[in-house]
Parts: sequence; C-alpha cells; structure tokens
Amino acid sequence: MKAILITLDEQKIIEIENELEALQKAVDGYIETVTLVPDKVDMIVNEEGLIREMKQNTVASVIAGTYIVGNALIVGVNGENFCDVPDEWIRCYQ
Repeated sequence: MKAILITLDEQKIIEIENELEALQKAVDGYIETVTLVPDKVDMIVNEEGLIREMKQNTVASVIAGTYIVGNALIVGVNGENFCDVPDEWIRCYQ
C-alpha cells in the first residue's frame, strides 16, 4: 500500500506491505495509531517510543497536533483496515 514515511530527517512516499511485521519494522516496534482524519487517515507510530526515549519527530508532531517520537507512517483507513493514503495527501509530498 502507499504510505508516507516521516523520519527525523525526511518525508517520502513509500510502498509498504499491509502486514503487521512491515508496519512494526517501519516504526521500529509495536504500533499504535493516531487519528488524523476520522475514518480516513491515521498515523502509525511506535507504541513504546516515549518509554524507549526516542527522539521527537517534529514534522510528525506538527501534522498530528501531539508529541510524536521516532518514525511515523501516514496511511489511509477503510473501516478497521489500513489502505493507501489518500491521493490528496500524496500530492503534498510530490
């Protein structure tokens, strides 16, 4: 699926498998979601990022409106499933 990866150094559009293991690898640990647009767009972050004292991700924090640490993924939401991030979000990163 298409997603936007936000690291501490860059933001880029990526293709990632919609599998738990791939999502965990992208954020370096267990995942949790932050709702950006209800029923449309979520940010996936590391659930234990604060406990692990990961560095703040300033760009992700601004987008989410809350303190985010480590890598973050922006993905689309379809019901209870993740899907491609909406095109209007992708256009912001092209």
